[in-house]
Amino acid sequence: MKNVFASLLLTGTLASAAQQAAAQVAANPAATALGTLTGTVADSTSRQPLAFATVVVRSATDAKNLLSMVTTDRGAFSFAGLAAGAYTLEVRYLGYRSGRPTAVAVGTGSNPAVAVALAPEHHALAEVKVTAAKPFIEQQADKLVLNVAASPIAAGGTAADLIGRAPGVLEQGGGYQLRGKSVTVMLDGKLTNLSGDELKNMLSAMPANSLDKVELIANPSAKYDASASAIVNLVTTKSLKLGTNGTATLGVGAGRYGRYNAGFNLNHRTEKLNVYGGLDRLDNQTYSTTSAVRALSSEGQLAENSLETRRLQTNNAKLGFDYDLSKTTSVGVLVKGMLTDRTRDAESQALLSATQQATLVRLEGASQVISPAMNAYYKTAFAKGKTLRVNADYFSYAKDSYNDYATSTRDASGPADLLRDNSPARNSVKSVMADYSQPLYKGTFEAGLKAISTVTDNDIRWEQASAGQPWTTDLGKTNHFVYRENVRAAYATFSRDIKKVSLQVGLRAEQTNTTGTSLTTGQSTERQYLNFFPSVSAQYSRSEKTQFGFSYRRKIERAQFGIVNPFLTYISPYRYVQGNANILPSLSHNLELSYSYGSLLSAAVSYSRFSDVITESYQRNDVTQVVINSFANYRSADQLSATLTLMKPLLNNKWQTVTTLSVLAAQVQGGPGTIGLAKSSPGAYLSSNHTITLRPGLKAEVAASYASPMTFGGLAMRSSYSGNVGISQTVLKGAGTLTLNVTDIFNTQRTRYEVLAAGLNSQNVNKFESRFVKLNFSYKFGNQKVKASQRRETGVEAERSRME
Repeated sequence: MKNVFASLLLTGTLASAAQQAAAQVAANPAATALGTLTGTVADSTSRQPLAFATVVVRSATDAKNLLSMVTTDRGAFSFAGLAAGAYTLEVRYLGYRSGRPTAVAVGTGSNPAVAVALAPEHHALAEVKVTAAKPFIEQQADKLVLNVAASPIAAGGTAADLIGRAPGVLEQGGGYQLRGKSVTVMLDGKLTNLSGDELKNMLSAMPANSLDKVELIANPSAKYDASASAIVNLVTTKSLKLGTNGTATLGVGAGRYGRYNAGFNLNHRTEKLNVYGGLDRLDNQTYSTTSAVRALSSEGQLAENSLETRRLQTNNAKLGFDYDLSKTTSVGVLVKGMLTDRTRDAESQALLSATQQATLVRLEGASQVISPAMNAYYKTAFAKGKTLRVNADYFSYAKDSYNDYATSTRDASGPADLLRDNSPARNSVKSVMADYSQPLYKGTFEAGLKAISTVTDNDIRWEQASAGQPWTTDLGKTNHFVYRENVRAAYATFSRDIKKVSLQVGLRAEQTNTTGTSLTTGQSTERQYLNFFPSVSAQYSRSEKTQFGFSYRRKIERAQFGIVNPFLTYISPYRYVQGNANILPSLSHNLELSYSYGSLLSAAVSYSRFSDVITESYQRNDVTQVVINSFANYRSADQLSATLTLMKPLLNNKWQTVTTLSVLAAQVQGGPGTIGLAKSSPGAYLSSNHTITLRPGLKAEVAASYASPMTFGGLAMRSSYSGNVGISQTVLKGAGTLTLNVTDIFNTQRTRYEVLAAGLNSQNVNKFESRFVKLNFSYKFGNQKVKASQRRETGVEAERSRME
């Protein structure tokens, strides 16, 4: 009953806010003295909206007086504050005929919406591909877009490779950061729910050629989950009208070991039905090394070194359909799944210099993950621009894994001490969400409801056997933990253009109920909390090219599911990792100022203030020299960042250059007893990408990045840099593409850092294999103008990014 009352109160608050806003507008008759011109842009054949089309309005009496904007992702546009009179309306979109300017009349108050239908430019399509090809990195109004097909380096790679190359994106702490903000990874608008190694495995198992583009959204609106500080959205490949088409890919490569990838995707569309499916397989083997040197409280030091080899075999499959019930209503179902097999073989050594005691640990392990998912949606459009979309999702994650450890001393001739774990996991996510939008008071009103339920069931069973002894249960590590999280959310946003200013205000409310239960100890932790997340943004268009922006948003960061699980996980005889069932969510206030000049230059300055910030913690035992890594809440943290991106075409657009410079400074205020956490020094990240068209069909790409030293929260990061090269050639009359690339060509990509917190003093170097040579071939067949399947914007994938 308490949850029902909270949900009713939440919905009532949002409805009351919308009514008050409407009453204020109605009470001000001066606000309706000018006219408003709204409308939509769509494909003339499919009636699908065209996002980011350029709309230009000119006064019939003064040709120099013009306004322009791009359409929303739903193909909508709105010009407010227009003086009554005659105007001409012109719409431009790449690959479509612009047509003649349309005469429109604007009166005072609200005017009927204008529906613009553009016809595809069939005859000029081949020329458009050559002379107006999309650049690899493209700046749009609210996001940065990476067009995967435009990058020779991307071919034969994975989604993880792409995200790692994105401007301003850094891999840190088992996840990613964009402009210093934690990243939520989305797939076709759906939030993923994996973290740490599981997220890396999913991204590493996803071939880059199965993606159309990668969208970087630094400031998502209230429509998105409040935990989404920044978003990286992976958009899978889609096609374009009636008919059948497909793509086949095959790639081989080598680093220290060989690797290959293969894929097949097919799409068939009739007038009302679109059926599509595909299968991708990736098989690779990589190595990683780690080294750590830690000064001890007594004299001497502890040195640890390890080498691990992993083989990953992944199969991704999907099958779905979209069906148009009418011109305004469509439904669809998508079923997909991933099967991953992973084996690991590692050896690590530890040496205590004071006693010359040497320890050798050998590890063999394997795991299998099966993760099916299903999405069903219903979408309809009403009169006067009203739309409703409903999504239902289910995601399951089943993992079986084991690891066998054998520990011996350097001079031991007898049997080793044995340790093993059997760690099944059964996790699931269910989600239902509805989004509604309509024109309101010369603007657009959007509202939505979402309910999501997540269950993670992890059962780690540890057994030990001292040298020559039988197996016994290790009670200090064994634990069966079940975590349940239910979130009920509602949001409302209102956006409106007033002359040259675009405004958006929003409010999101989330009621969260969590229960963490250890079936081993019988202990249970419950939490219930209701939070409100306001947001506001404004964009001033000084001219068609020059724009200034401001945004504010309150956000929440919930701990990854692996963190709330209090398991004690064995890493080495001297290192363990442990979760924290009492971890609290972190709340933050986020401000950003931005500037852009066309597609040439963009800049942003951001500031964030966190409370109960979630940061790594360390516990050290001076007798055994064991260190336990965990996570804890600290009082607060401040973060300041600045990003500058320059995109400059050269040599008549044959040479596309994109250079990004980011500067970041952050500091934790931990209070008494948090030794070393307050240390801070700023850092910078520089990336530069160059794509050159050598001749029609032949393209080369060079990319490089550098990260400077930086200190934050007890970690002192050292500098790092890397470089990539690639070349691609179209063959078979443009139907095929052959690509050769080398990633991290100088083999310099590694993570070097020092731990300075909690009295520790350790120097660490982690190296994951990053230098690969890859040869990839892709072939497109059938009608390449088949209309795309519907984009899914669902809710379960957000929770997947937190799941381990």
